Amino acid sequence: MTVTEFRVDTTGLDYHALNAMLNLYGPDGKIQFDKDREAARQYFLQHVNQNTVFFHDLDEKLDYLVENKYYDPAVLAKYDRPFLHSLFDYAYSKKFRFSTFLGAFKYYTSYTLKTFDGKRYLERFEDRVCMVALALADGDQDFAISLVDEMIAGRFQPATPTFLNLGKAQRGEPVSCFLPSAAAAWRCCCRTSASTARRSSTSRTRAPGSSPS
Repeated sequence: MTVTEFRVDTTGLDYHALNAMLNLYGPDGKIQFDKDREAARQYFLQHVNQNTVFFHDLDEKLDYLVENKYYDPAVLAKYDRPFLHSLFDYAYSKKFRFSTFLGAFKYYTSYTLKTFDGKRYLERFEDRVCMVALALADGDQDFAISLVDEMIAGRFQPATPTFLNLGKAQRGEPVSCFLPSAAAAWRCCCRTSASTARRSSTSRTRAPGSSPS
């Protein structure tokens, strides 16, 4: 039996089609991971870049985002502008690129700061990293730089609510745990106490040397 090799022409395909090619084996019989990387690249060229708000420089960007209640001014107020410039420049100098389409799609769908109507992007990945680092460092410049370095390199990834919310003026809490109400906590304590009492009573009434049923 002769196996006929075939190739699929990917010229002109959009990022959805390129990503779908992960489900097709290549001519060598292997998963086409290169198509996923190309899908990520095309996602930026065909979608992200066209839908990102343009700012001439960092000062214009930060001023706009603070004045229009996108960024929390209290986070930025703990640092002087020269340091902010150096931190953002440092983050962008790392030339971060998403290695997969899913990673890029998930970030821009769920994490990045968008305009209030949800139609345009106000941040790149580097901006989100910097704002999270600034908020976590709480004025400590060296710590902020270290956090940026770890996040950009992928060695440290904050929990979802932390990475999503910190630095934003209108946000949820930076943790995914919630305090129970006093009533709920009291009911839980009562159930635990009653259960402990029952076990203690059973232990006292059991005959010496007998095994639990």
